Amino acid sequence: MELLDIYNEKKEITGKIIERIPETKLKDNEYILYVQCWIINDNNEILLSQRNLNKIHGGTWEPTGGIVCSGETSIEGIQRELKEEIGISVEKNELKKIRTITEKKSVNWFRDIYILRKDIKIEDLKFADNEVIDAKYVTIKEFKEMISNKQIMDWLLFFEKEYYKIIS
Repeated sequence: MELLDIYNEKKEITGKIIERIPETKLKDNEYILYVQCWIINDNNEILLSQRNLNKIHGGTWEPTGGIVCSGETSIEGIQRELKEEIGISVEKNELKKIRTITEKKSVNWFRDIYILRKDIKIEDLKFADNEVIDAKYVTIKEFKEMISNKQIMDWLLFFEKEYYKIIS
């Protein structure tokens, strides 16, 4: 059972904690914190992982990410997700938060976006938690083609602008 902290519109923890369930419903002014890490190697390639076929949007490719659990900070959440999903441990000082995206949908989210500039070998990755089934590096051109081919969710196209800022 995963417990989640609820945040207000100012991204402050409210003290309310809920259990994560697929039908999670929040009030209009309640948010959940999500984290995402874009890994870029020395060749400026982007590491993407493939979702387990049994998950929602199974088979699609994405950066590592997930929901921050109750009691965790954003950076602790992304460190945990990197360890759980692809088996890597990183220090806090290796991660750079580049922005927060606020989304108001059926569930309201704060999405903290991190960058990790590091050469990680594909063969060193471990998919222990069964959320990820594969990983690969892609160029920014391949990334955009994968979005066009619906192999990547189109909302992730926001990263193209961030990518060019990072590599310049």
